[in-house]
This record gives sequence, structure tokens and C-alpha cells, in this order.
Amino acid sequence: MIKKLIQQLWPYIKPYKSMALAAFLLSFVLAALTGAQVKLIKPIFDSGLSGSATLQEVLTLSGLLLLLGVINFPARYFHFYWMRYVGEKMNSDMRSTLFAKLQRLPTSFYNQNKQGRMLSTVLNDAEIFAQSFRALIDIIREPVKALVYLGLAIYSDWQLTLVILVVGPLFVMIFQISGKKIKANQSQVQEGRAELTHNLAEGLSSHKVTKAFNLQRFVMERYERSQDYYFKFQMKTTKVEEIAHPFVELIGAIAFSLVIVFAYYRIKSGAMTVGDFIQFVAALALLMDPIRKYSQANVKLGQGLAAADRINQILDLEEEVDRGTYEIKSFNDEIAVNNVTFGYGEADVLKDFSLKVKKGQKIALVGLSGSGKSTLINLLLGLYPLSQGSITIDGRSLSDIKLKELRKRFGLVSQDIFLFHDTIRENLTIGGTFSDEEIQRALEVSYASEFVNKLPQGLNTVVGDRGAKLSGGQQQRLTIARAFLQNTDILLFDEATSALDNESEKVVQRALESIAGNKTVIAVAHRLSTIQDYDRIFVLKDGRLVEEGTHNELMSNNSEYKKLYELSLKA
Repeated sequence: MIKKLIQQLWPYIKPYKSMALAAFLLSFVLAALTGAQVKLIKPIFDSGLSGSATLQEVLTLSGLLLLLGVINFPARYFHFYWMRYVGEKMNSDMRSTLFAKLQRLPTSFYNQNKQGRMLSTVLNDAEIFAQSFRALIDIIREPVKALVYLGLAIYSDWQLTLVILVVGPLFVMIFQISGKKIKANQSQVQEGRAELTHNLAEGLSSHKVTKAFNLQRFVMERYERSQDYYFKFQMKTTKVEEIAHPFVELIGAIAFSLVIVFAYYRIKSGAMTVGDFIQFVAALALLMDPIRKYSQANVKLGQGLAAADRINQILDLEEEVDRGTYEIKSFNDEIAVNNVTFGYGEADVLKDFSLKVKKGQKIALVGLSGSGKSTLINLLLGLYPLSQGSITIDGRSLSDIKLKELRKRFGLVSQDIFLFHDTIRENLTIGGTFSDEEIQRALEVSYASEFVNKLPQGLNTVVGDRGAKLSGGQQQRLTIARAFLQNTDILLFDEATSALDNESEKVVQRALESIAGNKTVIAVAHRLSTIQDYDRIFVLKDGRLVEEGTHNELMSNNSEYKKLYELSLKA
């Protein structure tokens, strides 16, 4: 177990190995200092406090104690500071590694896994894993400390030490049994913590729906079920820990009672002094500490390994595949979708689908929900690998183009609006550098300047979690301004107005038309009145292309599009 954990920990200890080694060595210095202080107990009681010692001897003993205390101060400070520093840096590095890994995972991973579980791994498991560094040092250090204190006990009185050695194995046995039981519960405890984190995150993010549908009780019941599960296994661990402690204290009391009886006869017979006895008791008390810490370290190692397994489940996942080598710098001619068949599971969402989009064209994808419109947008962005067929840009297959460069060509305005809990400026620039004039132009084109300029803090206004301080129409206009600032070749409008009221939709639609200009536009539309002037309209049904043409062409006969258009007008 220790070898496996060292292999897991080493990559994260390595950058701080000098500090970790120094902290490790200082632990032995501290043990030696404690042992030396205990060693001074005998002469202090037998000579210094008995009245038989000279003033010089008393001052010498006092000076030695003071010197040991002075040395102990920096040694203890740097030992624990460096231990904490290395542990916190490991925790920080592990969290960064996990978060970076999550950023590189394919979209399919997020479709299949709970967000709360990811949060639990990044926040909880990473911390538990980092804490096992200290446990690893304890596993090596505490037996050495135990031997030092046992040596002091033997030095004080070997016969009394034999009494302790008789009951000593009982201490070890209790710690080992309790440690095994605690480790056996750790998987369930960490699983419960992950589920608890998930339900908490889900409950907070769904607060609007919860209030709108009066689901507070339903959400609380889900949370409390996960809380009960976590509590159940946490209390199993607590029960084992709290049963072990009184057992240890009982055995300790029995052992100490026997020691007092034996010590009485030995002191009376002159075989040992009061100083010997006090020194022995001090060594005995110190001996209990490494035994207890060694047992606790074993438990923490088990927790660390369980956390490492959960961490590795993420780190070992296959990342988003990017085999492209070509760096596309612009879109100059045509996007071609050729006989694409694609599904998220066993059922195909797109079936033998083809279309072509010329540079500067504005095309629309229409159809009932589930017909494959948004799926095509996802495929164009390279969010899913193609299983059958091909998509090319200027004759280059998407699989040949670097994903980062491919996505630079597209500007997305989606129904799924996302704004960071940050200022309007940061949400528009998202890491880029733009002048105030460029930002203002983007706001004007997107019809967002009319409300942004009225805000007391203007561009420095914090929009709240996912833009909660703004209306839906205001949020969407900011995402349109963001797309305008990116100045991409191709604009993707994925039902950008579907969640808006009529008034907001009109403003947002004007903004979409404003930023489109002469750019190539691929729009997924639910209100067909907004695409009447588009160059081509592609009608999808059950994943297949069933019609294409202009609005007038498609309305001139009893087409699928005409039925959809009439339904749209009624809606």
C-alpha cells in the first residue's frame, strides 16, 4: 500500500522535494529534542529539586531545558510550516491538474456524468489525496519515535517496561482493527460526499425552477437522502473511532495501575528513584503518541488511496481527440457536409445528411425538435467525432484541422446563454484585448449599448451568476456583442431567441441581423418568420434532409416547410 501511494504522490512531491525532505528530517530532530527533555527529568527531580544539588547544577539543568526549548521553537515552526506548505501546494497542483484534465475531456463525458461528482473529486478527493503526504511521513517517522521513547522507558526501568510490553500489543491490535474498519467505510463515505455535493450544486443552480414549480420540498428530499447516506457511513466511521478511544484509555488505566504498584515496591526497595519513575511515566506518555499517530496515518493512507482511485478514474479518461495538423486561417469558399450519419447512442440523430454552404450565404436549418439541427452545429464545432460521412471546409476535412483553429472560425450565439460571474467588460472580451471603442461598437451593433450605458457602473457592472442580474434579452445581446468582437468568418445561431419573449426576441433578432452583415450564417430557427430572407432553407425530419430552397420556393407547394411555417405563425 505504501509503495503504491508513494508512486501516486511522487509526481506532486517532486517539485517541492527539498522542502519535503527538510520537513521530514526535522521531525526526527523534534523527536530527539523531546527525548532529551525527558532525559533531564531524572536529574531535575533526583538532584535539582531534592536539595542535594548545588546552585550551579540547578542553573545548568535549567539552562539545558531552556536551550532545548529555544532549539525546539524554530525546528517545530519550520517542520509544520513546510509540511503544510508542501501539502497545500500538492492540493493546489492536483486540483489544477484535474481541472485542466476536465477541460480536455470530450463533450460526451459531460453528457454522461454528474457535475457534483466532478466537483467532489476536484475539491474533496484532491485534498484527501494531498493530506496522505503527511500520513506517509507519519508512517515512516512514528515507529522511529516510538523506538526512541521505548528506549527511554527501558533506560528508566527495564522491569517496569516489561509490564507495558505485556499490554502494548493490545494497543496496536485495537488501532489496527479500528483502522481496517474505518478504511472499509471510506469508499462509501467519499461516494456519499460526492452525491451530496452533486445534489447541493444541482439544487442551487435550479433555484428558479424550484421556486416556479414549488419544488422546495422535492429538492430538499433529494438533498436529505444524500445527506442521510453520507451521515450513515460517516457515523459508522465515528462509531469505530469513538469505541477505540475508551478501550485504549481503559487498557492504559489498567497498565498504569500495574506500573504504580510495581513502582511502589521498586522505589521502596531502593531499586529506582522518584526521578526514574517520573522519567518513565513521561516516556510512557510520549510512547502512546506515535502509536496513535501511526494508526491514524494508516487510516489516512487508506483514505488517500481511495481518493487516488477516484482521481485516476478522471485522469485516465481518454481526452478529446485532436489529430488535426492543419491551421486554417480563414474561410474562403465552401462548407460541405457529405452523407453524415451520426448518433449519441444506438439511435442515429442525423441520417445520410448532406448540404453545402457557400461563403457569404445565410442558410437556415428548420424542423421539429429532435430532428438533428443542433447536432449539426455541434459537429461543425468539432464537439463530437464523426462516425460516418465527412464535413469539409474549403476542401479540408474537419479531422485534418486543429480543433483550436477550427473553432476560431466560428462565432456561436446559442439558446444556452452563459455569462461568467464577472463584469460586462470581462464577459465581452473573455481574455482578449479590445479597446473601449471596439467594445462600444460591439454594444451598438448588438443593441446592448442602450441598457449597458444606463447602468451606474457601465462596463464594470458585475452581471451575477450566469448573468442573473440581467434579463434574458439583455444576456443574449451581450453574447451577440461577444460574438461580434471575436470577428469570426462564420456565425452559428442555435435557436438564439427561443427562450425570449416577443419584445426581447425582436430586439435580439435585429441584433443578429446587424452582426451578420456579409458573413456566412448558419442558423437553427424555431420562429420561421425570422428566416424568410435567407439564401437557403434546409428542412430536416427524423434526421434526414427532406427539403431545401428559398422561403418562396418552399411555400409555393404543400411542403413540410409550409406546414412548419403555418404552425409557427399559430404559435
